[in-house]
Amino acid sequence: MSPENISYKEALAQLEQIVHKIENEEPDVDELSLLVKKASELMAFCKERLKCTEEEINNTLEKLKE
Repeated sequence: MSPENISYKEALAQLEQIVHKIENEEPDVDELSLLVKKASELMAFCKERLKCTEEEINNTLEKLKE
């Protein structure tokens, strides 16, 4: 599932699962590389989602001031 097709909550849950796996299951080098890449994609997705949400909230608040 690509990050574009999931919610922020689902992306965050996937990130938590990746961290748990890295901390507790000691993945091999190949798996670790894939996990870190997936985590990076999820973090970028979450960061963008937060940025967009902040902009939407700020725009809404600005309209309320008018």
